[in-house]
Amino acid sequence: MALLHILTNMPPTFGEICLQILDQMVAKKHFLFSTDSYHPQSIKAQERERRGKSEKIIVDGPSTRKPGDFKQFLANDDNKKQFCQLLFRVWSDQRAASRLEKTDMAVLIVEGRAHKLSSSNGKVEAHEIHTIYSNQEETDTRVVLYLHHAAAIGYKDAVVRTPDTDIFVILLYHAHEIKLNVYLDTGSGKHRRLINVTEFAESLGKNYCAALLGYYVWSGEDCTSAFKGKGKVGPLKKLQKKPKFQEAFARLDDEWSIHHEVDESLEQFACVMYGHSRELSVNTVCGKMLCKMVGEDEKLTAKSKVDLARLPPCCAALQPHNKRVNHRVALYKRAHIAIVEKPKPYDEGQGWMRNAKDLLESIWSSKPILPASLIDLLAAIDPKDKETEDEEDMEVDEVDFDAMFESDEEL
Repeated sequence: MALLHILTNMPPTFGEICLQILDQMVAKKHFLFSTDSYHPQSIKAQERERRGKSEKIIVDGPSTRKPGDFKQFLANDDNKKQFCQLLFRVWSDQRAASRLEKTDMAVLIVEGRAHKLSSSNGKVEAHEIHTIYSNQEETDTRVVLYLHHAAAIGYKDAVVRTPDTDIFVILLYHAHEIKLNVYLDTGSGKHRRLINVTEFAESLGKNYCAALLGYYVWSGEDCTSAFKGKGKVGPLKKLQKKPKFQEAFARLDDEWSIHHEVDESLEQFACVMYGHSRELSVNTVCGKMLCKMVGEDEKLTAKSKVDLARLPPCCAALQPHNKRVNHRVALYKRAHIAIVEKPKPYDEGQGWMRNAKDLLESIWSSKPILPASLIDLLAAIDPKDKETEDEEDMEVDEVDFDAMFESDEEL
C-alpha cells in the first residue's frame, strides 16, 4: 500500500485511479501487486491508531469521486479496505481486459488472497492461487513468500518495487534462501535506484544479515520505538566493531520469548550506544549521566539543568522494548511461511497489553521508572533553563537507511 501514497496526477474517480495503477503494472509484463491486510487488534492497527484516523468515506463504486486529500483518505483502515476491494472489482471487469492482454502474468493480492488475472475475448477471468494464501498482515513480510513461489514456478529474477525501508532488511535476511536473483527498486525521481539484494546479502554474510535485521527493529521501526537522538547510523558503526553484540541481535527470535542472555546483551549494547562501554546496566548509565548533568558536587534541585530525554531508557523500560522487538523480528524471520502460528501481541512476554478501550498499547515500563519525589522535582524544573541540545542530541525525524548500503557499482 505504500505505493498508493506516492501516486501523482491522479484522475478524478476511484475507478480511474484503479486503472491508472494497472497501467503502471502492465508495463512489467509479469507482475504481482499486493495490498496489506487489516486485522483488528494487530500491532499495525495500534500504529495506525497512533498516527491518527481520518473520516470513513463510502466508496459506492468506480464512479465515486476521490476526496480532495487522497493521503488523508488512506489514513482510515475501512477506506483502504474498500479501495482494495474496488481494485479487485475494477481489474476483474471487462474495462481492464485490453490492458491485461499486454501481460503474460498478472496477480493481484487482496486480504492475503492471490488472484491470477487473465484476459481473453474482451473478458477477464480471475483464478485464486491457493498455494500462496497467507495470514500475514503486511506485504513487507508476504513478499518473501511470493518470491519463493516465483522461484518454484521457474522465474530466475524478480524486482521488488517499494519505497519502504523495512523490506530491504527483511529481504537481506531471506535472500540467502530464495532461489532467484532479487532486486529492490526503491526511491523516486532522481533518487530512484535498483539494488541487487542477492549480491549484497552474499557480500555481508548470512549471520550479519540476521544481526542487521534485529538491529534495525531494535533501533526503531514502524512498531518499535527509536532511541531519541541516536538514529541508526552511529550505533550501527559501533555494532560493526562488536561481534559479540552482532551475535545477540542475530539470536533475536530463536523463540517467541526473548532469551535472558540476549536481553542482557542488548542492555549492554545500549550502554555502549550511550558512550559507556564498560557498564552492563542502563540504570548505572542513567545515574552517571544524571550526575554529570547536575554536576559532580551539586545536588539535584528544581533549578538543575536536566534533560531526561538524553538519558537511555532504564531497565524497566528497556526490557518490554526488547520483548516487542523480539516479537517483530520473529514475524519477519517467518516471512516465508504462509500460515504463521504466533502468540497474541498482548500475551505474556510479548511487550503489549490491551487498554480499557480494548486497544493494543505498548507496555512502556514494567515498574515505576523514577521515585515519586524525583518526578515532582523534575516537573518543577523550568523548561527555559534547559540547555539547547547539540546536533548529536537532536531528534532524528528520518534517516536515509538505504544510503548506508551504497555499493561502488550501481545497477
